[in-house]
Amino acid sequence: QALRVDCEKLLSRQQLACDHCYFSIPLHGKDIAVYSTTDLLQQPLLLTGHHGEVSAMTFGQRNAPVLLCSASDDYIIVWDIELCKKRTEEGRVAAGTVIGTLLGEVVHLSFCFSDERVAACSKETTYILNSTRQEVICTLVSHHGPVTSAEFCPWNKNLLVTTSEDRTFKVWDLQTEALFYQSFVLSASPLLTAFFSEENKHLIVGSNDGQVWCFSFNEDHKCHLVTRMDLQKMEKSYLLTYLNTLIASFLPDVAEHSEKVETSKPVLRIASCRRFTDINADQPK
Repeated sequence: QALRVDCEKLLSRQQLACDHCYFSIPLHGKDIAVYSTTDLLQQPLLLTGHHGEVSAMTFGQRNAPVLLCSASDDYIIVWDIELCKKRTEEGRVAAGTVIGTLLGEVVHLSFCFSDERVAACSKETTYILNSTRQEVICTLVSHHGPVTSAEFCPWNKNLLVTTSEDRTFKVWDLQTEALFYQSFVLSASPLLTAFFSEENKHLIVGSNDGQVWCFSFNEDHKCHLVTRMDLQKMEKSYLLTYLNTLIASFLPDVAEHSEKVETSKPVLRIASCRRFTDINADQPK
């Protein structure tokens, strides 16, 4: 453990932001503290500008400039972290660019891979915003429940996938604002997150009850199921296979209890490990 930060309230389901150099958390509800992961002794950068409680945050996809987008009921703001640091060092207040106003409670934000657009999920609606000025590029509405995440496709800038509490995901054509693909109901629990694997052109989706689906994503934009995983069953199988003897020998009470109690393991986010090792500023992470 390199650093521990105490939060004022439970943030387990709130979208927080982390990249290879920084991570950020809400401070006093409506402010943001940005910490450096390369210099843990450095004081956090304080960002103020929201009037309501911050509900979601995400960093941009590129390494330079480092952009942070944050949302509350009143504003969606994009911050240039290096510029904000410079202003703070000069004794001025760090300032960001407001790109959206009064869009409701935003639960998820994501940048496209060029950082030119931001997707914001609020209730049943996904807003595609310009990241440099206040402009709603398009509005996507089709889900029958609150949208939980939206992710841009890394190899096709005009494709976006959204997941929802209605237990489906949808693939959108951002040029026409039309649906390319709509999944069947995948689970008894809401879908929470999606991830594009560029290496093998797969789409991976996770749910609130620990289920993960992997779909092939062909040029016709039709999703075909490759495999499905139950994280809770996989964990149980691992424990039984590799740790059963150890648990039975040294912690018999725990072994007996584990057979009776099952806990939910929601898939809150899926990410590539390489995302945090690519430091080439000329390439997307």
